[in-house]
Amino acid sequence: MAPLRRTLVTGALAGYVASRTMDAVTGVFHARQSEDSRKREDEIAPGGTLVQLGHQLGAVAGRDLDDATAGRVGLAVHRTFGTTYGVLAALLARRGLHPVAAGLTVGAAAWAVVDEGTALPTMTDYPLVSHARGVVGHTTVGLTIGVLLALAGD
Repeated sequence: MAPLRRTLVTGALAGYVASRTMDAVTGVFHARQSEDSRKREDEIAPGGTLVQLGHQLGAVAGRDLDDATAGRVGLAVHRTFGTTYGVLAALLARRGLHPVAAGLTVGAAAWAVVDEGTALPTMTDYPLVSHARGVVGHTTVGLTIGVLLALAGD
């Protein structure tokens, strides 16, 4: 396989695995949150942020999606982002940045832009623990990507 193609494929796979790992870690974190914080999150984003994202994208396409379909759309976007983060980190590593540093850099940027940046209008409405879960999740993504890239030798 050509070197660039190998980098892209390795990065995409690392990002996908990291996205799944993030979901497991943030799921445990969410389950340990207080009932009040979970209730507040559900008041702000009924069904969760991925369901809300799916509804928003459906509306852009002129469709009114039910919650299950909106959740699948949101999850597909989430996985696509994770895969893209892996590719970006792999490209940074290819340019000489240590793979773990590349993964953590991309994870931090994703947290700042995607989690916090898109939530600016409602940022102070969310409980602090929600923001902490985002930090934990994106650190998990970055670290997982970085370790997998280092193990792959890319």
